[in-house]
Amino acid sequence: MKQIDDMSNAELVAMLGERYKDYRIRMGKSQKEVAEFSGVSVFTISQFENGSAKNITLDSLFRMLRSIDMIDVVDRLLEPLPPSPVILEKLNKTHRERVYKPRKKNDEE
Repeated sequence: MKQIDDMSNAELVAMLGERYKDYRIRMGKSQKEVAEFSGVSVFTISQFENGSAKNITLDSLFRMLRSIDMIDVVDRLLEPLPPSPVILEKLNKTHRERVYKPRKKNDEE
């Protein structure tokens, strides 16, 4: 099996389409049911699942993912990065103000 890094975009789309089909079938949904729920045509779903969809839009993909209750995977595509070390350093530094103490007068000493 090819590593993801070595796959072309078309191969990635085909792999996702195949996986999508597996999820859809395990959920017991037909392409027609997914199409009705998502508003994506049966033709597009079929093309995606058989690996021949070349230009599926993100909107269509998100609609299809919602139809099989898998929209949460989108959050894992580009997970939020932790703050950079430079930002952390700035946040951790305490801004130190000069402390003002009035001088004592000679007669108060």
